[in-house]
Amino acid sequence: MRIILSVLLLFLTTLISAQQWKPNAGLVMPYAATIHVSSGNHSKFITDNNPNTYWESGNPLPDAYLSQSWNNFFLNPNNFTINKDISETAFDGNTNTKAEFPEGNTTITFTKSEELKLLSIKAEVQDSLDIIIRTTQNKILVFHYTPAVNYQVRSFTLPLGIRARQVSMRSKRPFGVFALGALTHLPVEFVVFNFGQKRNIGWFTTRQLNEPATKIQIFSSNDGKQWQSVMPLNPKAIPLLQIPLSHPVQAQFLKIAYTLPVKDYVKARLWEFNVYGAHGPYGNPPPAKPSKRSYEQSFGINTIWGWGYNVYSDQLKPGTGPALFDNVAHQLRTYHRLDWDMKTPANPPDFKAMANGKGTPAEYWLNWDREYSNWLKYGFNIDVTLTFKQDNFPDSLWGKPISEAEEYGKRFGEHFFTRNHLVQSVEIGNEPWNYKPSVYREVLLGMSRGIQSVAKATVLPCAIQAWNPTDDNNNYIDKYLNQDNALYLNALNTHIYSYVFKENGTRVAVNPEDPRSEVWSMANLDRFRDINMPGKSIYVTEFGYDSKGGNEDCTHSECVSELNQAAYGVRMALILWRLGAEKMYWYYFANVQYTSFLHNRSGLCGSYASGFAPKQSFYAFEKLLKVLGPYHFEGVIVENHQVYAYLYENPATKEKIILAWRPTAQNTEKEEWIQIPITGKIVETGTIVGNQKVLFDHTANLFKIRLSGLPVYLKIKQ
Repeated sequence: MRIILSVLLLFLTTLISAQQWKPNAGLVMPYAATIHVSSGNHSKFITDNNPNTYWESGNPLPDAYLSQSWNNFFLNPNNFTINKDISETAFDGNTNTKAEFPEGNTTITFTKSEELKLLSIKAEVQDSLDIIIRTTQNKILVFHYTPAVNYQVRSFTLPLGIRARQVSMRSKRPFGVFALGALTHLPVEFVVFNFGQKRNIGWFTTRQLNEPATKIQIFSSNDGKQWQSVMPLNPKAIPLLQIPLSHPVQAQFLKIAYTLPVKDYVKARLWEFNVYGAHGPYGNPPPAKPSKRSYEQSFGINTIWGWGYNVYSDQLKPGTGPALFDNVAHQLRTYHRLDWDMKTPANPPDFKAMANGKGTPAEYWLNWDREYSNWLKYGFNIDVTLTFKQDNFPDSLWGKPISEAEEYGKRFGEHFFTRNHLVQSVEIGNEPWNYKPSVYREVLLGMSRGIQSVAKATVLPCAIQAWNPTDDNNNYIDKYLNQDNALYLNALNTHIYSYVFKENGTRVAVNPEDPRSEVWSMANLDRFRDINMPGKSIYVTEFGYDSKGGNEDCTHSECVSELNQAAYGVRMALILWRLGAEKMYWYYFANVQYTSFLHNRSGLCGSYASGFAPKQSFYAFEKLLKVLGPYHFEGVIVENHQVYAYLYENPATKEKIILAWRPTAQNTEKEEWIQIPITGKIVETGTIVGNQKVLFDHTANLFKIRLSGLPVYLKIKQ
């Protein structure tokens, strides 16, 4: 058997080596563009994928605006006429060129009345120069420029709402003007993207925090001259935001325009701005394909040794622990702590001795076989994630990562797969994202190679993602996976939670259909897999929502209602399955017995303190298993902003079921009549979440149904 495995691995090595490994194959790149800025430095920081660096404009005030054609009213000769033959150098924005003016009165008349906000002048005078502004209300404002301020730019702020039609300059002696400027609108700085061709623009990734700005506006254009408003941006928005457009824009140019106050030394900033097509950094969802497994073979829950009771589960009362969940899921994922198996990799466990009651080098009392065997009695299949992080098994413990991990892998594989068949799959790490990637890559190589050398096993890496190289979690796929350690893997592994940041920096959960939801990052893993690991599977080993319920509160920002945890959870599971997840595991089986913070309220039940009281999500997944258990995902009937409807088939009986819902973000229980293209006879209907009555109208050519955000099922007879 080992000879066959060795030959197979040699074949796989040759096959993958022949391919060109592309670590960024999952990425969707933003549109390339030439960037022009109105002023300032570091425009390259706008698209450097680092939201902590920024372009900063120059400050238009006190005097830089004089040379800016979009700000200085007098730089456009069509805006005014002058009653004397004066050199244009007074109006060229250059503060070093001077035009001579005769004594007496020189009048500048505006082509149309303008709301003057600021008037600036740099001059050389022999006597006081009066600057007289005549308003449309027949009022007169007078300002003075004296010899004491010669060669300095002096600016005069006008009262709000003043509309002017004339500016006069009057002096008893000749004078010179180096520059004359006026603001008829608040000062503006801008960034222009030129994509070189017309693009389908549907998504912005932006961080534009700029509190001094009074307004930020995005404009589009196809010629760089005529601009159409696209949308405003909030100058006070704190985090990096993902902004999908409800209506994509066709354009070659984009302009981000900052409106600044009439205040000296105020600048504009743009920290990050990238432009994508309609699906943003996730790209187009993969085409729907029939699933390889049935629902009961695909959906699971995350748990841990002892099921929250801190004793072996065979000591629990009937109906508790694994017995409570055997009608909710048939797949289990458990956190198998490496620091419970060994204190150092140099002293690996003897699992046979462990099974005979002698414990492990780290825990004298431990017997994984006892726990896992009891779970098998309830019909569960077990996925083990070998967990290690810096705080419980630091990477410094690995003296020789490859050889030490390989030895542990051989022992684990031989015991849990080959000898006892306790485990169906194993993950090398859960979220070891604070490990040095170089150490993890070697641990993954050694451990996966060790397992595969002695067992026919499904081996996965730790949880990784393929869409964001700069993610704060430090979990980008290229850091942990390479061409060498991928040889021994059977699938990719990811954790997906549907969180986004609000403009004030608060993180919240959103419905899974939201285009910003990381649910759609399955497409990136799909692309990476197809290029680098064709034929391999994708597992989503954690997903879920936090909510109150089970007699416990939920007060942190990511919480949703108990009803929405059930509705969103079912919908997310079905979407992940449609997107190609071979297995998906809900996190977590129960709340954690601490105060409310992220993931402590993600349970299908309350915690030990509440007696593991079931939530609505518990009953929803129990119902989904009962309805959909033997069925396979077959295809998408419709998937848009109005309705989601998926088709499933039982391969043994050829019976078909449709699950449908509205992709609600609020008012989950609100029903609307929706038309769905369904053929065949409806023989049974029911709810997955809640108990609402399913109403529909089915004529020969039309099927309409009352749908809310709570999924319902329809059994079809063709």
